[in-house]
Amino acid sequence: MKHKDQPVKKLVSVILVEKQLADVWKYWNDADAIMQWNIPFDDWHCPAAGIDFREGGMFNFRMEQKNSREGFDYVGVYDEIIWMESIESNSGGRKCIVEFQAIDNNTIIRETFDPDPFTSLDLQQSFTDGVLLSFKKFIENKSL
Repeated sequence: MKHKDQPVKKLVSVILVEKQLADVWKYWNDADAIMQWNIPFDDWHCPAAGIDFREGGMFNFRMEQKNSREGFDYVGVYDEIIWMESIESNSGGRKCIVEFQAIDNNTIIRETFDPDPFTSLDLQQSFTDGVLLSFKKFIENKSL
């Protein structure tokens, strides 16, 4: 179901990660790590990730289903980076902010983004929730 003519409602995903903020920040912004955790569903993967992590720098994450060529390049620009606090970016004019909050030895990650007007809101929400859960599993199982 398309929602192109509906008012834009931001989508939000939040997760608690049982790792310190410094580790979360490091692996959130590392291209090799991104290819391992940037996976929304079990039948998807991220075979390529390019990142120029600075304000004005670009990112490009290739995401696709494992057994088909169906996929897309998530490409954008970093607009504002507040070290170990937040990352603001845009992709085709759609804004995204990822916020990081340390709580004891844990980190809360909150991603707020403008939805794509041609993809169902439910699919986008489950996609982003899945990526955050994949990141949580990746980093919590990593020996740091």
